Amino acid sequence: MDEALYQFIKRIRLERSAWCLKVEKEKSITEIGGRYGYSSSNFATAFKKHMAVTPADFRKFSEQMVEQSSFSHGLTLDDLDDAGRLITVENLEGFTVIYERKKGNYHDLPDEWCLFLDKYRHLASKDTLYIECTIDDPSITDHNQCMYELCQTISPDHPALKENKDLLVREFEGGKYAVYHFKGVPQFLFMVYQEIFCRWLSKTGNQLDDRPIFDIYRKIGEDGYMEIDICFPLK
Repeated sequence: MDEALYQFIKRIRLERSAWCLKVEKEKSITEIGGRYGYSSSNFATAFKKHMAVTPADFRKFSEQMVEQSSFSHGLTLDDLDDAGRLITVENLEGFTVIYERKKGNYHDLPDEWCLFLDKYRHLASKDTLYIECTIDDPSITDHNQCMYELCQTISPDHPALKENKDLLVREFEGGKYAVYHFKGVPQFLFMVYQEIFCRWLSKTGNQLDDRPIFDIYRKIGEDGYMEIDICFPLK
């Protein structure tokens, strides 16, 4: 059953605040709650009702929650505590994409990608990039309610953009990004993200800005091996 609009907005606010508690360790709980429209006491009450834990305990035990997620595949953050050597800080150019937004389980991504590629294959060229935005954190959001976007780059003057007004089009801003050069199997991707969120950002003093995080697929092997640039926007 779909959520009522009010319930959706309330859930998103609380889940975004939970993500900030994990990632923005330099910010106080009161400051994060206030950003999402809550007073100190109201935030604690609403947060515990939705997340079944207080904001303080969520922040304290967020790494354990990550490692207990089914998406961790038994890995710990200590297993990936060398993110720095795989990250380069780069200035990326912006680009235009056609995209579809989905809501569901990230385990369904391979099937959704097959459908997307078949649907938009006629708009691809040898220079096309395939990009994925996983919007929700499945260690916070219900696995079956995670939002994500599948994207395919396209020239902004491609005639299809004028001929087909039903195409969803958006721009990705260029600028400063931390780029994690991932090489491996997709089961490791969740913990790579969490290593950046839980440790690398606070360890290096970098902060994310409001642009989306996205993955650029560089290589996909038939055996499941992937090379992906995971791009984290930095202030």
